[in-house]
Amino acid sequence: PVQAMALQRLSVLFLLAAAAAAETPEECVAEGLCPTRGIALLQTASKNIARHGAAPEAVVQVDLRTAANYVILTKTGISTVPSSSITGNISVSPAAGTYMTGFSFTADSSAEFSRSSQIKGVAYAPTDNTPTPTILTSAVSDMETAYTDASQRANTKGYN
Repeated sequence: PVQAMALQRLSVLFLLAAAAAAETPEECVAEGLCPTRGIALLQTASKNIARHGAAPEAVVQVDLRTAANYVILTKTGISTVPSSSITGNISVSPAAGTYMTGFSFTADSSAEFSRSSQIKGVAYAPTDNTPTPTILTSAVSDMETAYTDASQRANTKGYN
């Protein structure tokens, strides 16, 4: 049960982070998620109107802070397959970079991050050179804070 809860928390934050990396507002509106840098806006009004006939509701903001710099940010690992394509930065922390599997990484000359042909962005790991480990510690803390904030909000409309 604890592992399932942790996975659900990471899934919610992954969706919020993915929205924060969207190229244009139109992309995020189509998916029901609208970002600004550092803040992910969870917007369900347009979908809810179509599904439930409800009046537009206020946009709920969850401040992701530095976690918004990643489309995938996890504490345990990331797996992929050769044909995948990820747009944005990814990271694991505190797990080592070896917990990102299925990628073919090439370290940058600074050794602060790695690149992969499967990522339109970069991959960060706590085993990368300074200042990356400190930055990742902050990002994970911000991710956890954002989840706590979002999870404690009332769902007054009953929509998921």
